[in-house]
Amino acid sequence: KVRAAMGNTTMRKKSQKDKESPANNKDTPAGFMKSIPRQFQDPYLYLSAAQSTICLRYKSLAPFAQHLPGWVPQREVAKALGYSEHGIRNAMKHLGGQPYVWATEFENVHAFWHFDEPILKIDGIKYKDSEAFYHAQKPKPFDAKVWDTQRLNVMRTAVRAKIQASPDMKDLLMSTYPHPLLSLKPDSFWGFDPTYGGENMLAKLLEEARE
Repeated sequence: KVRAAMGNTTMRKKSQKDKESPANNKDTPAGFMKSIPRQFQDPYLYLSAAQSTICLRYKSLAPFAQHLPGWVPQREVAKALGYSEHGIRNAMKHLGGQPYVWATEFENVHAFWHFDEPILKIDGIKYKDSEAFYHAQKPKPFDAKVWDTQRLNVMRTAVRAKIQASPDMKDLLMSTYPHPLLSLKPDSFWGFDPTYGGENMLAKLLEEARE
């Protein structure tokens, strides 16, 4: 697993992270953090420098743009994009009150935020990204009942291959330990639906690989 494989390097990174604190420069937006501390109160989203141009489109996110990469309060992102905090409250309740973290780098599809998915090579076959691998494994002819028994292991393979293919994403994932991961989106299996809840399985596979 990822943590075991990184050995002493992981321990050094964790020690450095423990010493870091939320950014406190007078020009830094409230709540912005360069790294995740041991304790924090609200959910955070990681935004890479590639997200600066998107942030500049929104008045309340624009102040964060020049400071990226870093962690931005999810409530600020939700407010800027026109979403209520209802889903965030439900997600934290689901986690027993624990704040969580997330990043678009952990998703397989990027309809809004920027991320270049790595090419994967699995069992000698190249796939343009993890989503392409996932869909290529569907039974032919398609059988929903059969696929329901296979999709979790298929995604587990995709997630682990992606981590190995993307050192930056691997480092980002490690930096989130030991905090909960949660993907707030209208998908009650791979994510956590803001209204109806969900199994949050993509995040659970990432947490599994992170150990």
